[in-house]
Amino acid sequence: MASFVEWVSAFILSYPFLKYIIIFLGAAFGGESAIIFLSFLAAQNAFPLVPFFIVSFFGTLSSDTLWFLLGKTKMAGKIVSHRYTAKTITVIFEAIQRLSRGNHLFAFIFAKFLVGTRVVVIFYVSKTGIAFKRFICNDLAAILIWLTTLTAIGFLSGLGFAYLSHILKNVYAGIGFVILVLLIVVMAQIWLKKVFTKEEEEIIKEKNL
Repeated sequence: MASFVEWVSAFILSYPFLKYIIIFLGAAFGGESAIIFLSFLAAQNAFPLVPFFIVSFFGTLSSDTLWFLLGKTKMAGKIVSHRYTAKTITVIFEAIQRLSRGNHLFAFIFAKFLVGTRVVVIFYVSKTGIAFKRFICNDLAAILIWLTTLTAIGFLSGLGFAYLSHILKNVYAGIGFVILVLLIVVMAQIWLKKVFTKEEEEIIKEKNL
């Protein structure tokens, strides 16, 4: 892992004009894994943290805006309303609405942290006729919370990796720390998914009564 991180860092440093393109595209389409990995590299001085955060923010905002605008197209409308997908998408959105108590901001935050629901929710919301201004206001706050959390996880993991590897003179100690952090993140996602799935099951039962 250490050699791979060094290679990626060296590659980015060798081609500085590429690094912000990589960050932008990673944030826009890479999801949680890309943000955590790139912020991990930021801790290894592959690129400065503040510019990384700013570019990641606009990368995520750009992709969310793209999905919102695509959600208003006829093709997206057919996907959302198709008999094989309509029920699933509706249940996902209703579950998020219940968990967020009908608060649009909380709904967007849940959608960001739940793997596989971000694009679905944006598509669905865009078909409800919500104003673009209102969408952006909620999405900006949700991105800020989501990105700050993931960046902190990745950056602190990178610092912990470097510190333990240096102090203990053992790269495996640093790798062990990173694995521990990733396990905590995975467990948190599993718990959140479990809560979400339970809410989905209750909605399906109610609809079948």
